Amino acid sequence: LDLIRENNVLPGICGRICTHPCEAVCRRGDLDEPVAIMDIKRFVADHERSNPKDIPTGDVHKKSEKIVIIGSGPAGIAAAADLARFGYEVTVLEKEKEIGGLLRYGIGRHRLPREIIDDDLEYIKKLGVQFITGHRVDLARDMDLLKKDFDAVIVSIGTWSDLKLGVPGETLEGVEGCLSFLSRVYRNRIKALNEKVAVIGDGNAAFDLARTLLRLGAHVTILSWFPENLIPANAEEIRAAEEEGILIRDCTQTIAFLGENGKLHRLRCMTTQPGETDAQGIPWPVIIPDRSPFELDFKRAFVAIGQRGALTAHNPSFGFDVSPRGLIEIDQYYRTNLPDVYAVGDSVSGPSSVVDAMAAGRRVARTVHGNLCKEEISYSGPLRPENKDFPEIPLDIPSQARTIMPERQPGVRKDNFSEVSMGLSEQQVLLEAARCLQCGVCSECLQCVDACGEIQAINHSQLPEETIEQTGVVIIANPEIAPTVKGDDVIRVYGPRTAKPDVNAMFVRGFAAASQAMILLGGTFQRPKGYGLSFSTPDPGLSPEIRMGIFVCKCNNSFGWFDDMNQYVAGLSSQKDVVHAQVVNSACTPEGSSAIIRTIREKGLTRVVLASCVCCPLNFICSACTDQRSRLKNALFDGTGISRSMVQTCNLRGEVLRLLKRSPSLALKKFTGFIDRSMKRARNLKPLPDLIRNYNFTTAVIGTSEVAKSSALTLAQAGLEVFWFPRTQKPPVEILNHPNVHSFGGFSIKELSGTLGNFHIIAESGDSRQIMTVGTIILDEKSRKKIKYIHQEGLPGQTVSSSMQEMGIPGIPFFYPGSTAISGLFLAEPPGVNVSNRKKGAAAAVQAAAIMPREPRHNKGYTVLVDESLCRSCGRCIRVCPYQAVTLHRNAMDGWAAWVDETLCKGCGNCISVCPTNAVDSPYRNQEFLEQTLEKILLM
Repeated sequence: LDLIRENNVLPGICGRICTHPCEAVCRRGDLDEPVAIMDIKRFVADHERSNPKDIPTGDVHKKSEKIVIIGSGPAGIAAAADLARFGYEVTVLEKEKEIGGLLRYGIGRHRLPREIIDDDLEYIKKLGVQFITGHRVDLARDMDLLKKDFDAVIVSIGTWSDLKLGVPGETLEGVEGCLSFLSRVYRNRIKALNEKVAVIGDGNAAFDLARTLLRLGAHVTILSWFPENLIPANAEEIRAAEEEGILIRDCTQTIAFLGENGKLHRLRCMTTQPGETDAQGIPWPVIIPDRSPFELDFKRAFVAIGQRGALTAHNPSFGFDVSPRGLIEIDQYYRTNLPDVYAVGDSVSGPSSVVDAMAAGRRVARTVHGNLCKEEISYSGPLRPENKDFPEIPLDIPSQARTIMPERQPGVRKDNFSEVSMGLSEQQVLLEAARCLQCGVCSECLQCVDACGEIQAINHSQLPEETIEQTGVVIIANPEIAPTVKGDDVIRVYGPRTAKPDVNAMFVRGFAAASQAMILLGGTFQRPKGYGLSFSTPDPGLSPEIRMGIFVCKCNNSFGWFDDMNQYVAGLSSQKDVVHAQVVNSACTPEGSSAIIRTIREKGLTRVVLASCVCCPLNFICSACTDQRSRLKNALFDGTGISRSMVQTCNLRGEVLRLLKRSPSLALKKFTGFIDRSMKRARNLKPLPDLIRNYNFTTAVIGTSEVAKSSALTLAQAGLEVFWFPRTQKPPVEILNHPNVHSFGGFSIKELSGTLGNFHIIAESGDSRQIMTVGTIILDEKSRKKIKYIHQEGLPGQTVSSSMQEMGIPGIPFFYPGSTAISGLFLAEPPGVNVSNRKKGAAAAVQAAAIMPREPRHNKGYTVLVDESLCRSCGRCIRVCPYQAVTLHRNAMDGWAAWVDETLCKGCGNCISVCPTNAVDSPYRNQEFLEQTLEKILLM
């Protein structure tokens, strides 16, 4: 409701009597029927009446200027509300005893109950608007005084004078205007009228009057000069009137009132037919020629054809420029000819709908605010770009009828002023709202800004910005969004337009472009040659002294939050070993993570409980990880000196916060238990292992094919060391003479073994046999078929294959084109990829260059560990490892035990699940932890 009130401060009123122009343009109507927007908003307004709450008015800086508004109709009310929100002191002067203008004195209670008016106006009062009733303003006499006391005057006096037909006999007793009669009814001056009456008119006001007369006891006939199918009143009003027994006589125009002794007795009428349409497409009726007049017997007649302004053009005492229709003349900004005096509403435009009057009121408020603050006046709101059409309505959306508003039965409602429309139920509203096609995508409701809260990450006012980036190479992947530029440092990675879409081919083109960039930027590329040491970042370890800090993230209140949680966390500081306990609004933001790091350093914390959305502190991304989780872990552990082994994480968002709305008591119970258990585990944390190993940074390229030559030359030109094993004694000169290439022509490769950074190549030349060590290997297709890879000493060799994922074939891990299950071993000719051999070779080269460490390796924390004293070398772990990270090595007792290569292990846990002796385990949340957890669950 707060969102609705931002643009419509009378939601309860408009939910009943609005002409709903929004529904006329609703695109759901192109499919079946428009969404019942008015009925939905009525439900929202009525829901607050049934469930009252404090109305948030916001903290507005009060301004010194004072503004007075004459009249409390919808235009004046809307202007008053917006000006109060701007911070002005607003006073509304109303001539009647109660505020509301024609909303209260011109609309039937059966359509608009008076308590609804009172509720909506109560909100306006809480905005700070002051209403003074029973204060009639004489525009000729009081204007100078008002201008002296107020900085701006807004005239919103409406149109209370009924238009006349201008036919003979209109002054007879028994002939009366619509508003004249209704205002007396709603001042309780008329309580019954048991007569036969005629209502002359065909708009909503005429039907409202007719239904009011019916409830007073009259027998009512509506005389319309339109055919019934063209009557301009709302279809709902016409249908309701007919259901209540009101007669509609169409194609009838009154041309005279006939009476005796000054009192009305009959109406003289003529038959009409639709005439030519005007600019708005309305076929205004005309009298049919050669038809004779006819008379209708009525003792009372009410003219309901509209209103006119109360001012007169020939009376200069008001000081305003007045039109012949009695309306105040204004400029485009609602300014009158009098300084600091504005006019708005029906007194300017003539009779209009409530929603149109409110819109005008909001515009005049912006004008006054702009003039007082010396700012530019703008009425523009959120507009859809003209060059963007709405998306097509999907053909698979089923047709669904609009939810019908329930109404009281005509036999019950026609004898009293009880509200006819009873409103939709919550279930009906949800069903109707679900019919919305969401064709606007973003409706600029700005609820996301409020939901984002303190983070303020969303800015709808942000304008496009141009930035200049200095780069050594430009890679263009999409020709449609890239400028037409040429040069040696401009690389185009897209294929020809006629090429069949192929994901693997796109990968290879992308890798080839990266290799070309690597060559162009070769002077900036830092890579050791030969052997090097790649090590884990020194881990601070775990101090024997426990100084615990507890950080509880409330996830930016996205799920809600209770004060009991704040009190519980505050009380944790009194517990043993707890140095700090704090609730953080959002830990994953730069401000939140920086505050946590700063507190850890300043207070010397050695154990941390982080209750947020993060599940584990490991250097690992699994299917459950989100951007927020990864961002928080990176911020806490990358280059901060904070050990992953000192942080106990728990997924508060997933385990507790999601329950807050559904079951608050259960959520609070789980919250306290969750934090308590995490604190106990934090006291028992153990350091994660530090892994150190040697790496060889040389790449071996085996083969003489065009792709192999492309790989070798690409790596060499990028400044990397290459061992090339061609199958011929005379390799190409451009490769042979390159200083980074060491050619071993004439050597025959017998077998390969090892892993990333430590591959062993057994090569023979004549009678000599040599074992060479390299970091990565690239094979061409002929070499792949001929050379076997030995995974484990003593086991037979196997042919290296590239297993590409295919639709409908499960169980194949994803590999880039050219990658294999052996980390660091690449194929220069991946099967089924239709790109040039040169690009294939370059793609394999850049993968080999990228896989080697370029900085100290971080401790991943998830590499499984093997207890050699329990391992019986059964080999089950070797068979189930999809990454070939497990091999058998000799142990201290000259037996065999499994060994896990941490560079290849992905922490999937397959080996743990099949180990019969529990020799294989995770360093984090190991089997002992799982057994303790299970024990706790069973004992609960």
